[in-house]
Amino acid sequence: MIDLHMHTTYSDGIKTPRELIDLLNEKRIKIASMTDHNNVDAHVEYESEGYDKYYNGKMIRGTELQTLYHGYIIEILIYNYDLKSFKDYVDYTRKRFWEFHESAYQELLKKAREMGLSYKENDRPLGGNYYCNMKFQEAIAACYEENKDKVPERILTDLVYFYRYAFQSPDGMFHIDSKKGFPPLEEVLQAAHESKGITSLAHIDDYDIKEDKIEFLTELYGTHKIDALECFHPVISLENTAKYMVFANNNHLLISAGSDYHGQKKLDHRHSIDTPAKKEDVTILSKIPH
Repeated sequence: MIDLHMHTTYSDGIKTPRELIDLLNEKRIKIASMTDHNNVDAHVEYESEGYDKYYNGKMIRGTELQTLYHGYIIEILIYNYDLKSFKDYVDYTRKRFWEFHESAYQELLKKAREMGLSYKENDRPLGGNYYCNMKFQEAIAACYEENKDKVPERILTDLVYFYRYAFQSPDGMFHIDSKKGFPPLEEVLQAAHESKGITSLAHIDDYDIKEDKIEFLTELYGTHKIDALECFHPVISLENTAKYMVFANNNHLLISAGSDYHGQKKLDHRHSIDTPAKKEDVTILSKIPH
């Protein structure tokens, strides 16, 4: 079995790389890739600690980078890169990302002052899975009694609601354009190819940039050199998988497959591991030693 899309505690998964290896062995996944968001450190650990002696299969270097395409955030999976050179680039983008969160947090505090809101900051630094929107929402929620008549109650009590509707939405009262924290697609693809990586668009059905996904794919692949398309994923129905495989074959693209495993942190199907893909379906493997 094959799974080329999984997350560890280096991004937003629940298992460490070592714990994930045990699960891979248990599920008899013979070809796998850890693809943490904007991070390659799981593979640094895997290789420096010699974890290949524990895994009964082939581990492929991977990551999932968030990037901007026409101002819209999409995610590109990158495989089989040169670890040292690509880590330098990924760490650089992550530094930019956290610089954005630091400045955005200060912008949020300024908004709070302008609105006459009280806040009480905690000592937890931004980083890891702790973002500016989380820290700010906790700061104003800590002064619930002083703020409850100034903003909707859900902004003070519901972290997910705050993120989706107050912070991320352009119409939200605490909106900060988070797209400023992500690199453009052209830059990501260039860095990946310079590090000899193989690129694949992740989970096409997760994006609402266009209702007609084939039209979106035609535009994207017509203007950018992306090597593969992830056709097998929990959000992609079997009917759409077949449709995207036809698109990939007609456009001479490789096909990738993954469960997008996070563990129980995810509320959808991304808490199980494995895919229905057969080895012969996953043509991206033809370009990766395994």
